[in-house]
Amino acid sequence: MNNCIKDINSKVPAFLLIICLGVVLIFFQTAEAKQKQTPRRIKAIMVGDRLVDIAFNLGVLPEAMSVRCSMWPMCKQLLNTSQMLGCPKCIVDRIPNIVPDTAKKRGIKRIIIEKHPNFCIYKPKVKPANIVPLLKGKGLSIEYVDFSDGLESAIRQTANLLGCQPKADALIKRYNKAMAKAKDCLPKEKPGKKVVIINGTYQGSTGKSFLRVEMPSGYSDRFMLDPTGCINVGDILKSETKKVDKGHFLIRKLNALAKAEPDIIVMTGDAFAVQKALASAVRKNPALANVPAIKDLAIYSLPFYGDSSVIEYPAVLRQWIAALSD
Repeated sequence: MNNCIKDINSKVPAFLLIICLGVVLIFFQTAEAKQKQTPRRIKAIMVGDRLVDIAFNLGVLPEAMSVRCSMWPMCKQLLNTSQMLGCPKCIVDRIPNIVPDTAKKRGIKRIIIEKHPNFCIYKPKVKPANIVPLLKGKGLSIEYVDFSDGLESAIRQTANLLGCQPKADALIKRYNKAMAKAKDCLPKEKPGKKVVIINGTYQGSTGKSFLRVEMPSGYSDRFMLDPTGCINVGDILKSETKKVDKGHFLIRKLNALAKAEPDIIVMTGDAFAVQKALASAVRKNPALANVPAIKDLAIYSLPFYGDSSVIEYPAVLRQWIAALSD
């Protein structure tokens, strides 16, 4: 290869090489720009984060949306592109007029709604379709994307509604390829490692850390721990007086880690808050240094997955596999 390059350099004038390099750079910059193109906005309101996630990956976003912003990581990045109306529970219970009022103000006639058999395992009664009775008689067209037949069907339905059918095959192919890679990374034997998942929030104004421990049977169990053969032992840290809210319970002291003896500690949310709390806990109780996860430095910051960013699931799964299978 080096000989080939030398031969070319000897025969081709320098200015031609510079021109060629310029063309190559323009090509790659154009390709990169295409990948980072701002999604096309359509005159519609979408209700449901899985639906909006698929639409975004098809290159489309609605003028306004109702999603679980705390569950869908893309939400905060897209607030300047699509108006956030509140979560599907809020737009029904707390601000029931916001969807019809926004539609009227923006001249929107289309409402596209996600139908999912298990929209939120934390709040089983919450469903995007609960907004429908509030929209009757408002002159709005209501359309649905049904997830009961799986993700591939939902992608095709979404593409049909958005008029970008050709992109559906490419997205499905990309997802399936990523999912196959993730599955190839799964351990051949289930290790049975014990895991504690701690979600952190750091309050900069006070310097305080707030911690929540994820209970078993939640999203992390279903989508991360079960496939990797790991066990959530977070419930061992829960006292009888602690209440579970959205699959988590608040915790102040981490001394119960000595009883749970996790092999791995996963930090979600603000990792610094968890790191700070762990460091403080070990200083106050040196015996915690013998907890396997702390002793082996098996403490990992990983993204929380709430079955919301469905297209990105394979990438998140691979990251968890890399940590849990270490």
